Amino acid sequence: MLLKKKQSSDVAIAELSVKQAIEDLGHPDAARRREAAVALHGAEGAVTPLIDLLQTEARPEVREAAIATLLSVGSGDVIDFFIEQLRGDEANRRNEAVYALQQMPEQSAEKVKALLHDSEPDVRIMAVDVVRMLTISNAAIWLRELLQKEDQPNVVGVTVDRLCEIGSIEDLPTLEQTKERFADDPYLQFSIDLAMKRIICLDAEEPI
Repeated sequence: MLLKKKQSSDVAIAELSVKQAIEDLGHPDAARRREAAVALHGAEGAVTPLIDLLQTEARPEVREAAIATLLSVGSGDVIDFFIEQLRGDEANRRNEAVYALQQMPEQSAEKVKALLHDSEPDVRIMAVDVVRMLTISNAAIWLRELLQKEDQPNVVGVTVDRLCEIGSIEDLPTLEQTKERFADDPYLQFSIDLAMKRIICLDAEEPI
């Protein structure tokens, strides 16, 4: 099976067989690894080798190409990999995972929603960031439901900020209740007041 040559403004990618491209993912030359990752665009059989590559690859341009190719497949294994990356220790890789999941809104939505109930506050925060960018109608509802029961101030703060961006007049009662629950937190008081003002102004189509 041959993969069609991809058009690129910076590198001309030669036609490679899937087998040859997968082998080249382990090439010592970073340019060859990047070309191989690009050539594997849409190849479902390359998911595992690309994931293996991302476990050790340090060159940004190679990582970018590998992630783009994984996104072109968008399978359950790809989503599971990026969700697991959210739990890692490296900030750059967590940010990559947030970006990747945001590019697959329909495929990743339900699994991201589950992360809003994760036991780790940092994971919940990252899940909120992903949900904010999901082009689905339930995104604001999920954030509202999280806010109704979230007790960790940092998670609450991020959720309020994101709800401020995508929320509606229907979220005001939850924001008001949250303000009452965190009456002793000056930062949250300020953030919630700002979010409510913004939502009210946007609903009335008035400048903030």
